[in-house]
Amino acid sequence: MTRILIVDDQPAFRRLLRRLLTHAGMEVVAEAGDMDEAKAMVRQFQPDIAVVDVMLPGVSGLEGTPQLKALDDHLRVILVSAYQNFGQAAAQVGADAFVPKDELDLETVLAWKEHVNQGSGN
Repeated sequence: MTRILIVDDQPAFRRLLRRLLTHAGMEVVAEAGDMDEAKAMVRQFQPDIAVVDVMLPGVSGLEGTPQLKALDDHLRVILVSAYQNFGQAAAQVGADAFVPKDELDLETVLAWKEHVNQGSGN
């Protein structure tokens, strides 16, 4: 099962995304509200994917992406934002994808699951 970490400072968004991911057959292993919590959760739970908001308090998702990836070579980081214009910046910091929050749907998260499964030989 694809293991997910959700990193967003808005609990309501985390709840909605958890429901969507669970419906898609993924396991949300942890949630974090900032990058410090996210790093601790990566160390503890070793998720396959971290879905990280660009706009976090303290260290942003853009700044934190390389830090998360340095903790686990296999971790895929998907940056999300309410704003559409972070695709190029996400690629520059090593994120595996950028998705505007208003485009998060079942089809998108199923594609993440498929990508992870292909990469692990499942």
